[in-house]
Amino acid sequence: MNNHHLIEEGQQEAAIEAVLVAHEGHAQEVEVQQGTWSIYCLCKRCGEIHTYEVDNKARQRALGLPPWQEENKEEALFSLVRGR
Repeated sequence: MNNHHLIEEGQQEAAIEAVLVAHEGHAQEVEVQQGTWSIYCLCKRCGEIHTYEVDNKARQRALGLPPWQEENKEEALFSLVRGR
């Protein structure tokens, strides 16, 4: 079974610990790859895959970004593509 979860910023370690506790007894079979905003956990023994991603609002708070404005989406995307 594959599981994908959104987590708050700062909860990455708790998510990894939860996977290791769930697979207690065969934790050596658990592979964890942690990126800046996501975690990928695979248990080679039972085949379970868990992915965790920091939600966008938590990411914005962590980076100190202003909230995404709905009315400016197209303009912001255009500016990004055009390099303005």
